Amino acid sequence: MKEKKDNLRWCLRQAKGLQLSEKNQNLVEVYLRKSRSALNMLNAAIEKEEYEWILDTSYYAKYFAIYALFMKVGIKCEIHDCTISALKVLFVEEKLVPYDIYDELKKSKELRIDALYYNKEFGKKQIIIRANKTADFCLKVEEIVENISEANIKKIREKIANL
Repeated sequence: MKEKKDNLRWCLRQAKGLQLSEKNQNLVEVYLRKSRSALNMLNAAIEKEEYEWILDTSYYAKYFAIYALFMKVGIKCEIHDCTISALKVLFVEEKLVPYDIYDELKKSKELRIDALYYNKEFGKKQIIIRANKTADFCLKVEEIVENISEANIKKIREKIANL
């Protein structure tokens, strides 16, 4: 647990890292729209068998849904690794988000980064596995965004403030 908190402390010290901000329902809606738009583009990429775009749109549909949750709580973070770490420590460990959501986002990011920067061949099967989980992922996160309580939001914000 100490290592996870140390990682979040590092994220808090970064200029574009983890930080508390004002809760912003307008930005919640913007990021949910971005997520839905990426999901629509994912469907088009799948239809055209554009596997690089499948990777990108699948990841960003998921990432934008999570970022909508962050906006609902009042958390900003422009470093994707920090966003994913914060998701685990602040939401999964508090039992507000299921572990499989965190795991899926992490796996999607790793696959995308490896394919983009290291030009590894993963094959169509692995790409499609990640893509096929995207719609359910986004729906689950949207439901969490809609139902998270003010008490839970306060608890998460306090946890960040006490890091």
